Amino acid sequence: MQAVQRVEWITFWFSRVLLVFGTVGIVMMAAHVTLDVIGRISIGRPLYATTEIVSFYYMVAVVCLPLAYIELRDEHITVDLFYQHAPLWLKKVVFAFSCLTTAGFFGLFAYQSWLDSLRAMATREVIMGHAFIEIWPSRFFMPLSFALLTVAALLRAAKAVASSGEPEAHGYGEQE
Repeated sequence: MQAVQRVEWITFWFSRVLLVFGTVGIVMMAAHVTLDVIGRISIGRPLYATTEIVSFYYMVAVVCLPLAYIELRDEHITVDLFYQHAPLWLKKVVFAFSCLTTAGFFGLFAYQSWLDSLRAMATREVIMGHAFIEIWPSRFFMPLSFALLTVAALLRAAKAVASSGEPEAHGYGEQE
C-alpha cells in the first residue's frame, strides 16, 4: 500500500503544478488581451498575434491543465440523485465503474493527443491568421493533462475498492 500512497502523493503534487500553470495562463491571457485592447484603442496598434496565442496557448492551458486536480478533489460535475440512496456495495461498484470509465476515456484521449502532438512537433505545426505562429508546443498540454487525469481516476477507483467505507467524498486535497 506504500507504493499506492507514493503514486497518490506524486499525482496530487503534479496536479497542483499543472493547476498553477493553468492559473498563470488565466492571468497571462487577461493581461495579454487587456494590453491588446489598450494598444488598439490608444495607439491604433494591437499586440501581435493575440487571437492566435490566446486560442492555441492560453485557452488550452486554462481548460486542460487543471483537470487532474479537479478529478482528485472530486469537483467535476456530478448528478447523484439515485446514487445517494443506494446501498454501500452498489455505491462502490458505481463509483469504481465511473472512475474506470473516466480513466479509459481520458487514457484513449491522452494516447491520441500524444500522437497528434508528436505529429505536430515533427511538422512544426503553425497557424496562419493575422500572424504566423508555431503552435506545436501547445499540443503537449492535452496529453500531459489527460494522462495525469487517467492516473488520478485509476487511483480513485483503487481507493474506492480498497476502502471499507463510502467511496471518497469531496475535499480529497484537504489531506496533506
